Amino acid sequence: MFCPQCLVEYRPGFTRCSDCEVDLVEEVRERVTAGEYRQVQRSKLPRELSAQLWHGTDPHFFLGLLSSLGDKNVPAFGRPVHPPMYDSFGEQPPGWGSAEFEVLVSPENLRFAQWVLSSDEEVYQEQEADAEASGEGAEPFDLEPGVTGVCPLCDSQFAEAYSVCPNCGVPLRPPQGSALEQNAAKVLCNLPHPQFLADLRAALHGVGIPFNNANFPQGPDTLRGDVVVLGADFARATGIFAQALQYWEFDHSICSGPSHDPREPYWPHHAKQNGWYPEDLTMLLWTGTNLNVLDGAGMALREHEIAYRVESPEPGSAKLLVHPDDEGQAREILRYVLEGVSLE
Repeated sequence: MFCPQCLVEYRPGFTRCSDCEVDLVEEVRERVTAGEYRQVQRSKLPRELSAQLWHGTDPHFFLGLLSSLGDKNVPAFGRPVHPPMYDSFGEQPPGWGSAEFEVLVSPENLRFAQWVLSSDEEVYQEQEADAEASGEGAEPFDLEPGVTGVCPLCDSQFAEAYSVCPNCGVPLRPPQGSALEQNAAKVLCNLPHPQFLADLRAALHGVGIPFNNANFPQGPDTLRGDVVVLGADFARATGIFAQALQYWEFDHSICSGPSHDPREPYWPHHAKQNGWYPEDLTMLLWTGTNLNVLDGAGMALREHEIAYRVESPEPGSAKLLVHPDDEGQAREILRYVLEGVSLE
């Protein structure tokens, strides 16, 4: 099956193009090479997206930044800096070329996008430090009666008749926590893009890196939204991941949910009933520079229908204000956001 617009070929089972959002067809009148297709795509790049926000080699941060920009309603475009000379990953010689990426935004959105970038970098560094300190051990889970082996990749549980996971093709582990923590699984990619994930799984198959549900009866499990590998394989798998990304370009539409600007105020019905005005929200709940903290606090306040407004004259810092009547509950909510302390 082929997309009649971008001419990308899809595996059996797909009916619509994930990029162009049009129905697939069985034949196309004219085929183009991958290189020609990339030139066509680049010619369609909106002229207003001309400011380079980020340039780097980390595929995980690359996709995370694009998703974060999309979540915050910032139009963006991500692509490889040096497009491959080959038409497919399968034709590419092992170790060919350097995997570099760039993210482009409009000059008008650049300062706000830089705020998104700096906030994401701060969170990313904290997550890396936390993962290194904790050792990223396996998460505990409930065991069914009679289980003698657990798959470290898909967490499936098996009785003594099995020694290898039929889904993933890796040896099962004893159900004890210490055994599961050794060479624990790590998420390689959870991009909600079935066609790219299918390509990534095929690439991992090609180099013999096991992943979750690699032995799925219908081929790579395109219904799953993530690709998980063993910790010992993560660095090599990341290299394959980066090389596979060289054949793809993404915009901000890969974000996982509705887009909104974290600086927007929230005004629930009870605020209107109380006759409040924006200037009545004078209690300073939070001030800081991390846009993700502001976004998380705003989301939590909206869930509890607490009115708030944001003061941010210039991108880079913000103040979050609520009504004095909501101070007690708002501070508990903020404490939960910052420290993970239960509200119950």
